[in-house]
Amino acid sequence: MTYDIIVFGGQSNMQGQTEGLPEINEPVDHAFEYKFLTDSLVPLVHPVGETVRGDLLYAPVGGCTTLLPDCCREYIRKTSRNVVAVHAARGATTIKEWLKGTERYDCSCEKILACIRKVKEIGEIGKIYYLWLQGESDAIEQTSTEEYMALLTKYKNDLKNDIGIDKFCLIEVGYFCTMAWIVPEKTEEDRKSWDEAIMTAQEKLPEIDDDFVMLTQVCKNLSLNPKRLNPWAPGHYNTMAMQFIGRESGAALAELREQ
Repeated sequence: MTYDIIVFGGQSNMQGQTEGLPEINEPVDHAFEYKFLTDSLVPLVHPVGETVRGDLLYAPVGGCTTLLPDCCREYIRKTSRNVVAVHAARGATTIKEWLKGTERYDCSCEKILACIRKVKEIGEIGKIYYLWLQGESDAIEQTSTEEYMALLTKYKNDLKNDIGIDKFCLIEVGYFCTMAWIVPEKTEEDRKSWDEAIMTAQEKLPEIDDDFVMLTQVCKNLSLNPKRLNPWAPGHYNTMAMQFIGRESGAALAELREQ
């Protein structure tokens, strides 16, 4: 049997920081989650993820909803393929904190490589996709478009060399700094420009580097809709929004797989 491996990396909105779990929570058929701490493949169901080595990788806050199950369910529905998901995210992290040479890079790669070895015990590996939802912290740091592009390209290249990923897939970041609670002494126009510097970088990369694929830009609108945000964690999506992001990214990934 062949399995596609989908790695989910990034910061808090990838890690998971919603208000709770969905009302309907069933395992995803034909999908596993790889657990590094037990070196095991378990049914993919909320909550996913695990806290590894202190602050390097974090489980979802309070065991809440993440986009992983809905993304994989939609991907499987459209491709009829088997999937192993790897949760490798950590909130409040800049791109520099993920680069090769950091403990987080080493830990993340160790988990992914361990997953690859485990999957080979039960079958063959099809594609390895890396999904990235990150950039809010870089917006706060006012990272420029050019610097973010250079750093993310370096990160992608190292993952390609060290892991063998087939594509680096982007879930474009939403408006985070634009919200008034972030640096309130700055104008909304200033804060919006910080967000859009990261958005522009993520939009440009697939145009100049075929290793990058833009899966979805839905976070732009969701992040500006209070009904789609976690009321207890400003700037973070609620369960309904997280499931929607998952379905949208899973459908786009399925299109990529079938090309």
